[in-house]
Amino acid sequence: MYDAEACFKVDTEKFKAEDARLLLEFFTWDYDHEADPIDELMKKYAIKAIWVATSENYNEEGVKSWFDEQEGFIAIDGSQGVELTVVSAYEFDEDYLSITIKLE
Repeated sequence: MYDAEACFKVDTEKFKAEDARLLLEFFTWDYDHEADPIDELMKKYAIKAIWVATSENYNEEGVKSWFDEQEGFIAIDGSQGVELTVVSAYEFDEDYLSITIKLE
C-alpha cells in the first residue's frame, strides 16, 4: 500500500491552456495531446511535487519554494494562477513489498 497526494487550485483567468501547453513542451514531457493541457500539466506538477515532498521532506511551503528556484517551472503560490494547496510525501508500506533473491 502506498499513499501520496497533491492538490492544486487553478485560476483559468490567469493561467490558460496555451500556458500549460508551452510548459509541457518546454520539458518535452510525454502527455495526452488530446486531453486538456491544464489537466495534463497538473498531473506532471503533482508527480514532481510529491517527489520533492518525499525526497526533501518538504511541506507545501518547501515545495513551493523548490518550484520557484527551478528553471522552466512556474511559481505555484497562486501568483501565476496555479496554487499548490496540499502535498504529502510518498509513503510505502513494506508489508506489501515482495522481493526475489537469486543465489548464484
